[in-house]
Amino acid sequence: MSHNVSPERITALSPRQAAALPYVASEPNITRGAQAAQITRRTLTRWMNEPAFRAELERIRNNIADFAFSQLEGLALKGAVRIEQLMDSDNPNVAHRASKTALSLSLSVRDQRETRRRMDTLENAITLIRQQR
Repeated sequence: MSHNVSPERITALSPRQAAALPYVASEPNITRGAQAAQITRRTLTRWMNEPAFRAELERIRNNIADFAFSQLEGLALKGAVRIEQLMDSDNPNVAHRASKTALSLSLSVRDQRETRRRMDTLENAITLIRQQR
């Protein structure tokens, strides 16, 4: 399992830490991460207190999340096409449920876009305020 551990960052970590990172990153909690990496929970807890280890773990997890979101975005179009097909079903129950799903998803996307727009506005305002200081 390789998650692009950068050579510069590896030098700040021991070989055991670098080898454990992909396993720890792929698990939902410290206990399971330690088991997957074949280290003790206590060792992993100690490593988690080291800034270099924690930063690299977070970077790897962010890369994993970015990949997963990218995959989901690709599936969104496929799902939308399928919902559209189901809306034309001869079965009124299927068509009704597909229509409700389409409406619900479109409202959710609209709300998320509005939230994103507001967050961008706030981030821009914060940046301007910091620049004025």
